[in-house]
Amino acid sequence: MPGKMTKLAIKEEIFRVLGEIAPNAELDELAPNDDLREVADIGTSGFLNLMFRVGQDLKVEIPDSDHDTVSTLTELVRYLSERLR
Repeated sequence: MPGKMTKLAIKEEIFRVLGEIAPNAELDELAPNDDLREVADIGTSGFLNLMFRVGQDLKVEIPDSDHDTVSTLTELVRYLSERLR
């Protein structure tokens, strides 16, 4: 899925991967500025897995140094959207 993607398509990809990592998470209750780790109850290793898999699927490298800046859905969608232009 590399290349130009809409923010909705990016969000759907994040939700798809989150659903696989945390199948019992209440993702419909995820507000745009909620911490993904807390809402999905995935902890640090789950979050690292999310960053790796979403990055891999979208062909975007998300360095460890950027993880603190993409902890919410809004931040992650914005980050990925900027790199997929």
